[in-house]
Amino acid sequence: MKRLKRLNLAIPKNKWLNRFYQLIFWGWNLTFLALVYVGILPDIGRDLVEAVMAGEIETEFLVTMVALVLVPTLCTIAGAVRLRKQPIELMRLFYGVEAPLVCLLLLRLFVFRELTLGSTLVLGTALVCGIAFCLELFFGYASRNRVLSWLQMGIHTLVSVAGIWVGAVILFYAIPVAAYCLEAFFSFDWIRPLFWSFGNPWVYVQSLLFSILFALSSTLFIAMPSALASFYVYSGLKIGRAFAAQYGKNRAIQVAISVLVAWSILFVSCTKQPQIEVFKKLATLPQSDAERQELLAQSDTIREGLMNAYLAPYRYLSTYERHDLIHYLYQDAFNLPESITWPLQNTYNLLMSAFLYDDRPISVPLGANVSGETEIRPTMNKAKQLYAEFFDIPLQKAERKSIQHALQSTFNVDQAKAGVLNIDAEKVWIQSQEISVKPEGDWAEVELYEVYENQTTQVEEIFYYFSLPDSATITGVWLGDTADRDNRYVFQISPRGAAQKVYNSQVQRARPIDPALLEQVGPHNYRLRAFPIPAQLRSWETQPADRPTHMHLWLTYKVMRQEEGWAMPQLAEKRNAFWTKDTQRIQNGKAIAGNAEDWLPAFITAEGQPSPTAHQVQLSSGYTVSAIPVSDADYAFPSGKRFAVVLDSSRSMTSHQPQVKDTLDWLKQNGFADNRFDNNDADLYVTASAGAQPQRINDIRQFDVQKLTFYGTLQPQQMLQQFAALSEDVAYDGILMVTDEGSYELTKDNEDVAEISAPLWMVHLGGLSAAYDDRTLAAIQKDGGGVATSIPEALQQQATLAAMDESVVSVADGYIWSMEKQTQKPSSQATLEDATPKTATPETTVATEDEFAPLAARQLIRGLSRQMDETDVAQLDAVHAIAKTYKIVSPYSSAIVLVNDEQREALKQAEAEGDRFDRSVEDGDENLTNPLAIPEPGVGILGALGTVAFIIVARRRLK
Repeated sequence: MKRLKRLNLAIPKNKWLNRFYQLIFWGWNLTFLALVYVGILPDIGRDLVEAVMAGEIETEFLVTMVALVLVPTLCTIAGAVRLRKQPIELMRLFYGVEAPLVCLLLLRLFVFRELTLGSTLVLGTALVCGIAFCLELFFGYASRNRVLSWLQMGIHTLVSVAGIWVGAVILFYAIPVAAYCLEAFFSFDWIRPLFWSFGNPWVYVQSLLFSILFALSSTLFIAMPSALASFYVYSGLKIGRAFAAQYGKNRAIQVAISVLVAWSILFVSCTKQPQIEVFKKLATLPQSDAERQELLAQSDTIREGLMNAYLAPYRYLSTYERHDLIHYLYQDAFNLPESITWPLQNTYNLLMSAFLYDDRPISVPLGANVSGETEIRPTMNKAKQLYAEFFDIPLQKAERKSIQHALQSTFNVDQAKAGVLNIDAEKVWIQSQEISVKPEGDWAEVELYEVYENQTTQVEEIFYYFSLPDSATITGVWLGDTADRDNRYVFQISPRGAAQKVYNSQVQRARPIDPALLEQVGPHNYRLRAFPIPAQLRSWETQPADRPTHMHLWLTYKVMRQEEGWAMPQLAEKRNAFWTKDTQRIQNGKAIAGNAEDWLPAFITAEGQPSPTAHQVQLSSGYTVSAIPVSDADYAFPSGKRFAVVLDSSRSMTSHQPQVKDTLDWLKQNGFADNRFDNNDADLYVTASAGAQPQRINDIRQFDVQKLTFYGTLQPQQMLQQFAALSEDVAYDGILMVTDEGSYELTKDNEDVAEISAPLWMVHLGGLSAAYDDRTLAAIQKDGGGVATSIPEALQQQATLAAMDESVVSVADGYIWSMEKQTQKPSSQATLEDATPKTATPETTVATEDEFAPLAARQLIRGLSRQMDETDVAQLDAVHAIAKTYKIVSPYSSAIVLVNDEQREALKQAEAEGDRFDRSVEDGDENLTNPLAIPEPGVGILGALGTVAFIIVARRRLK
């Protein structure tokens, strides 16, 4: 033991130096504790606790702030109890434990975000080394425990290295900080706050304490690189010598080398960034199925690389090429030339490589048939593009949980607009939901009334994709701050493009004003958005509140009765809104049990037996629209027809491969693949993503779907273009596009759709699409096409419609809908027989009702859409006028709720523009903020104090 004691490094004993050490430790800690416990907490402690209990301060922020207070507190207690008479040990405690922990907490709070394997390894190593240093400081070398002594030797090998690395990194900042501190001191600007607060003794004491703390912190930070490095190296050498004395010098060297080699291998493997290889793999399009299958087999690796590139701003401090803070610091502080500052920057970047994203250009070949190379950068936007092209789904939609986790690692707030990141997010609770059904014989008017309560401290948007039966007609949407119907905001019908433009201009948190938008985005698909749901009450706001606390929304539609009853909206997707079993639910005035699963029931039971009635309405546009109950004899199936089956071969169809096989087998079994035209026949068109060639297969029996590689991404417009190029003007009676739910968000605006002369049926395996872009929707509507979930369903609908008179618009929901222009008889003499399809014989009396007119107007617009040119604004205005007259939502007209003259003027201007019907695809992508780059010194602390100050000031002003 005497020999081990002699191994301690000699520490000079200087009375004045020891007093200086004491002054540093106690001066900083006592000033800090006085400022926190005497100057801050008594003043804002109660308000701070209330803010925390109300959820107004983020949990991570709170935990880190508490730790920032506890670390100096515990170190002060430890110094007073154990090290009070050991000045050099106090300095080791301060520079080796306390200061690094405080810096680490501040960095974690304001700089470090979502950690990578590399940054986790480095920070974890630094934390372990700090703990090891602290244990050595208080307990020394564990000579009596063999396991602990070996473990201590291994860790303390890294302690010395960690000390040198941390000291070197801090040194890059300490030198310019020293220059700035000297300049600031001799400018004497720091005297002004003290002078201004002189008249208020309490504020003066707080300002004085803060000034002393800031001055001490700045001065001690300048000395930190040398102090921390020397203390850590000393600790490592101390343990190394003690271990060598006990187990031998060779053994100590072996342990040290083994640890360094193992850690270096681990560091290299953890800091290798996956995006480099992934971008190289996806830079050129695969030319064969073998190459595509090879890439598909590496899907997990590709996903990891693309996500690392996309989330780089949240995982790394900066990029290699943009990280130039050291360069500018030294230029600004010392006016050094670039020949000196850039080598300094490059050296610093090397030390910080685990925290920097590698976005340097990657050289890739131009292509299989082109010589030469080009360069690409692994950027955030490029990663998003490659992800969509490879996985056939928007990156934000597919990886929203990973992105939300990254966002939660920062103080960034997502956008007010409910994007795909908010799918199934639980931000706005449906407090109550009331459904009222007003029957009118075989049809009814349904009202949905919901009350929303925000669960966050930010205003939010709610977003629904839903569907209604084919013949249902939406007749209104209203917003209100209260349940008072007389004071709710009324909707107006506007051209779809103008309404979307005005609504999107209002969805911002800067000045939220209540709008709502209800659009038709498919044959029977709708999109409803409402903003802003008021933020929840803050803890300092008065009760009852002097501002709205809930949003009230009413939606009405008219629907035909079906055997199951009255059909309710069926949810396809929701964003931000959620419900629980505690949501109050009322149906026709009666409370029902809560349901945490379903938004709405599929049907509400109708009283009595179904009694279909023939309806006829003469609309103001000069058309008579009739609805005749359909009978089983009216349904038909095609015979002697020729169809084109267009198969979607994109990546997302992989999960539907068994259904594709069943579909093709059905065609073979029902005469569509025997090459005989006296029954029915079908040609198969296999589409292909970029890099592959689409195929036309005349004999479906020769096609094996098991050998097809589903790869890449395809949208309906692209598939129709490929079909048109391969069809060679063959006349088909119908086009059946076999696809899945699709990715509406990936659709490009204004992409041309090939001209087709046959009804287009979208056959969605696995479920209908939530929405369609306007050009695809126009292609579906143009020749009497539609949507279905199977080929037999589509064929029956088409054949039934084809067997009817030309005046028939649709056969939907148990009725034959027809329209006829009144030219021969005066309007007063129009009869049901004039508009009745030849194949239908009504068995009930004619009813002419104005209340039925909206349902008739919807069918009229549907019929007119087959005849018009959608590029002709005048024709679009004509069908919009019908929707506006009867106040209904259509594919061309949306319902928008406006609340002030500014919004109304904006809508008036938008409605006068030539692009008033041009609606953009809502891709749902959020513009994520870019938090790259280390903040200026002091920004972190100021940010923390600013957050707390805002809460306190706001609370006191409103009390």
